[in-house]
Amino acid sequence: MRRTNMIRAAATLALALALGLVGPGAVMGAPNEDWPMFGHDPRHTGTTTDTGLAASNAGSLNLQWQTNLGQSITASPAVVHNTTLGKQLVYLADSSGTVTAVDGQNGERVWSFRATANINSSPAVFRNVVYIGSSDHKLYALNATTGARLCSFDTGGVISSSPVAVDTADGVVVYVGDNGVGGSNDGGHVWAINGVDANAAGDCTQKWSFDNFGNPPGSQPDAGMWSPPAYATDRTGRALVIAGSSSPDNAAYAFNARTGQVVWRFQTQQFFPDGDVGAGPTISPPGVNGFADGVAYIIPKTGILYALNLATGAKLWEFSIRADAPVSNGPTRSTPALVNNRLYLGYGSGTYGIDAVTGAKIWRTQSDTAAEVTSSPAVAGPAGDRALLFGDVSGKVYAVRASDGVKLWSYTTGGLIYSSVAVSGGKAFVGSSDNFLHAFGLGGGTSAKPVATIISPANNSTVPNPGGDQPMSGSASDDLGVDRVLVSVKDRNTSKWWDGTTRTWTKYFASNRATLASPGGTSTGWSFSFPAPAAGASYLAYADAVDGDGQHSAPVAEIRFVVASSGAPPDTTITAPQRKQVFNLPSPPAPVAITASGTATDSGGANPGIARVTVVIKNIEHGEYYCGSGGCPGAPGVFWRTTYTTLQASLAQPNATSTTWSLIFSVMDHAHKYSISAWATDRDGEVDPTKVRVSPICVRDPGVRSCI
Repeated sequence: MRRTNMIRAAATLALALALGLVGPGAVMGAPNEDWPMFGHDPRHTGTTTDTGLAASNAGSLNLQWQTNLGQSITASPAVVHNTTLGKQLVYLADSSGTVTAVDGQNGERVWSFRATANINSSPAVFRNVVYIGSSDHKLYALNATTGARLCSFDTGGVISSSPVAVDTADGVVVYVGDNGVGGSNDGGHVWAINGVDANAAGDCTQKWSFDNFGNPPGSQPDAGMWSPPAYATDRTGRALVIAGSSSPDNAAYAFNARTGQVVWRFQTQQFFPDGDVGAGPTISPPGVNGFADGVAYIIPKTGILYALNLATGAKLWEFSIRADAPVSNGPTRSTPALVNNRLYLGYGSGTYGIDAVTGAKIWRTQSDTAAEVTSSPAVAGPAGDRALLFGDVSGKVYAVRASDGVKLWSYTTGGLIYSSVAVSGGKAFVGSSDNFLHAFGLGGGTSAKPVATIISPANNSTVPNPGGDQPMSGSASDDLGVDRVLVSVKDRNTSKWWDGTTRTWTKYFASNRATLASPGGTSTGWSFSFPAPAAGASYLAYADAVDGDGQHSAPVAEIRFVVASSGAPPDTTITAPQRKQVFNLPSPPAPVAITASGTATDSGGANPGIARVTVVIKNIEHGEYYCGSGGCPGAPGVFWRTTYTTLQASLAQPNATSTTWSLIFSVMDHAHKYSISAWATDRDGEVDPTKVRVSPICVRDPGVRSCI
């Protein structure tokens, strides 16, 4: 009987490997199945054979821990068991450009690596190497155990695409795309990069690249690639890379994985210029579900789901979300998950279950007020008991029953969710723009979670300038005992964090140990201080207690407060646009000019009067900043970049004690969300410590009025 079970288990693993449901590093006896890259595997099935989490128990999910990365998270996590450390590690990047590995058991940081620009790309972990792209144009290869940089490749363009790493006949190869030097419709590439291995090809060197977008080839020089590429073989054994192109090309491509030669190109229907195929393709291999050649499922922003012959690119069927759900709060940017003959994907107001063979709708979650699901669904559980997990841009994480879309569970984070869920070992991991990596599981940890509070300063308070170090205090408690309290303080005016070890303000997130009144006690007070400038500033602070079990607070205590200036700083307001104001694009779509305006006043100090007002315009979804009407430095014709950029507003009455200010900026020619920040500086050089911000401001297609 035991031998029969072993044979069955081996057969199950072999089938899972053949179908791409188990990553190359998954072996029998490993603690949990890995989720090593975006979409789980090179075919983007989004499906795990790990059965610890299922529809029948998803309603009992709760927050196990959350780890503060200090910056917004749009990338999706990878989860891999590290044999050297004997730990399940969760790999994730944040918008500051920091790649972090944390212990999947308790959220404890294991290592961090810092790129030189923000990261939207999700990591691919293959043979103990982490491959990840950055907005600094580089594809990085990092040691998965230590975070040490092994090598990098400069693509010359912003990498928002999530790489796929595979073992090929030519060794380890990483496939990824870039979307141009400025990151938006200014030319990009598809790349094949030699990975880290023992073969003769240099690590992090070019194997091939492609930038000949369009029909005829080369007719769309402004196109690039947001799409995470998929990798599969056709029925002849030929290896293919399938990916979507950005606007204005808006097409899907299949490339010979060894040579980069185009095998086929499929032009999607174009209802408006920004109809890029930004979601990843999902692949059904040859011979499955009655398709001898296999299928590539793709979906552009325009809301038409296509099933394409994997070998030829010929259309097999299409399903129109545009027609089925005409009321939608956003475009389609979710990579479908595939299990057997079912596809699952997000759309502008929820999720769909689609028959992968016929294209018929099985079910749809629907609400006129539901938020867009950019997150790509993760499927977990055994046959007949599968659950679908995903997040939406309102910040909620959901589990629904895969068979009919019925909601089983939800949890509200403190920010937007673009990150996709990764499932491993009965836990679900997802990032949020609230700066946290969240881990959900069944039941509690090995003990109760610690609780931290911040007592002083009070939330949303303004405190007198201390003329030196600003004190903070609070309490912490835990059933086992409080091992430490970690305090993080961010200067919201400079977006820098206080690092108590180096006694400097840094652009990278830092946690600092507070002093405990009763170390190891089940209840203790704590205290901490940091230097506050004479000019004052606005601060964000977190307090995270850690117990003897290594568990962190969930949720982490969070406050915002202002340290007043010791002098007489100016005051700033933003009067227009207003929060959640909608600006509609013209038809056909074209850039829209928006005027930001407000007031600035200053009546104190030796030299009363407003010297300048500084403004920052940010595209929230791209993580890009407006450079001004003259374009970005060193990049003629490029108006947005991922580098933090400040602009000077026009003053109606320069140097007056009261003046209005204005700044005109031109948004992109497609739907996005923006934020505006502003602060005045007076003639004495004092800065308004309460930087004002309006967010979000929405640019929408004609007739769309929602701003979520």
